[in-house]
Amino acid sequence: MRRMPNAVILPAVCGGLIVLNFWPVLAPAGELQNILDKSKAFAALPRLKHTPAFRVERVEYAGHAKEKEWYYICDGDERIGLITTWLNHVELFRFSPEVDKGAKYEIPEVYHWANLIGARLPLQLPLQMCGYHSPVPPSTSFKLAFTKDRGETLEFKTEQSHQDGYSGSTEFRLAWDERLGYVLNCMSHFAMPQPRQIEFNNLLAGGVCESRDDRKRWQKTMRGRLLDGRISFVHHSPVNIPVDEVQAGGFVGFVTEEEMNPFMEMIETSGPVFFATCSQWYDQHIVMKAPQAKEADGLYHLRARYRLLSVPGAVARDLEAMAAVRDAATGESSKAGFLQNKVNDFETFVPHGKVYNGPIWRHINATEGPAHSGTKSIALGGLGPGKVKTASPIGGGPAVYGESSKRYRLAAWVKTQGLEDGGAWLQVDDVFFNWEDVKATRRTEKLTGDHDWTRLEVDFTPSPNDPFLLIKLCVEGTGTAWFDDLELVEVAR
Repeated sequence: MRRMPNAVILPAVCGGLIVLNFWPVLAPAGELQNILDKSKAFAALPRLKHTPAFRVERVEYAGHAKEKEWYYICDGDERIGLITTWLNHVELFRFSPEVDKGAKYEIPEVYHWANLIGARLPLQLPLQMCGYHSPVPPSTSFKLAFTKDRGETLEFKTEQSHQDGYSGSTEFRLAWDERLGYVLNCMSHFAMPQPRQIEFNNLLAGGVCESRDDRKRWQKTMRGRLLDGRISFVHHSPVNIPVDEVQAGGFVGFVTEEEMNPFMEMIETSGPVFFATCSQWYDQHIVMKAPQAKEADGLYHLRARYRLLSVPGAVARDLEAMAAVRDAATGESSKAGFLQNKVNDFETFVPHGKVYNGPIWRHINATEGPAHSGTKSIALGGLGPGKVKTASPIGGGPAVYGESSKRYRLAAWVKTQGLEDGGAWLQVDDVFFNWEDVKATRRTEKLTGDHDWTRLEVDFTPSPNDPFLLIKLCVEGTGTAWFDDLELVEVAR
């Protein structure tokens, strides 16, 4: 990795935190910018003269996280982004003032990182998700401060401290680029008494993790450059979850659309970096390996400079054409999946090398045996009286979305054998922030004893604010049940 020279970023101690204290005037370009500079499509882009009039608009949020800080980022009268300490992230709704001109981008009553509008980066590090960073002690403080809250640039910073002498900070600078539009420049720093691997960044965009075909945005994640020099891509699928070490100045992004293709480009880092894809939301974990030596203050340090930008559609297509498939596997995987608005007969498994907008099953798979159609079904054996065994499609891939304005039917064909002290049924839960946050539950009737293939179904309307739908195949007691031709479909209200 390219080292960050001391002349570029000078640490200063502020309230026990080490803070990056100025923006370099000249900075070496990352690999993405090097590629753009050689692109004919990029050279052909018109230079758009624009002088931003950035400002922040405080929001008195009345939803589930009203005690947190909420700020719209505005360019004149246009809302272009959001900063919130609820999710501790900064989200850009758009990268040009001309896109969605006049849109208000109202915050949903239940807001979380799965219903983003645009693209986001975190305010805080290390991120508490997916286990890609080494555990650090609990946080004791987190502060967000604006150092320049209006004008041609918008500048703000976060500072955090943890137990046992761990601390960190990130500075952000939003500016205008004549070809790229809005660009968010970032500098992060983390200091620690023990060397830790830190996820200092995470790229996620609204619609990447969509299970609904008509709302799925971007089909691929692109990465460059890998250690072997390649630029690669993977189709979004629960069986394509790569981890890649990258060269200095590496980048990761989502392609290809006309108005927005979000990318995170590293400029400089103090150590080697790898990218990892989240198995469910397809967000991109950017992780720096643990430092090897203490500095003069007796602490280990990680430093990184990076930026969030959008690659215009014509240029993104050039990048896509340059990229090689990361995993050349073809044909079926060994995992059964689940798709909305389709009959899931379990006869074929999730394919490699294609987009698959659905989850796979956790701790279970379809197997040969009794089947309503074809030769495969999902079999569940009971655990005994008073015990319920469930199977759900949440083992990877996007969560299943439910729209409060629509009505749905969950249905399957079920066969039981020797099922005593309970029964077999279908169940669907409304959940929001995790799989235990259940807001509503619907169940079909139960089958007990010995039953040949019987169709079970339940119609329902999701709870307000568009929850996720957690589908469960359930067996209670002693015996076995087989489930086949499972579907979750929209029906007339």
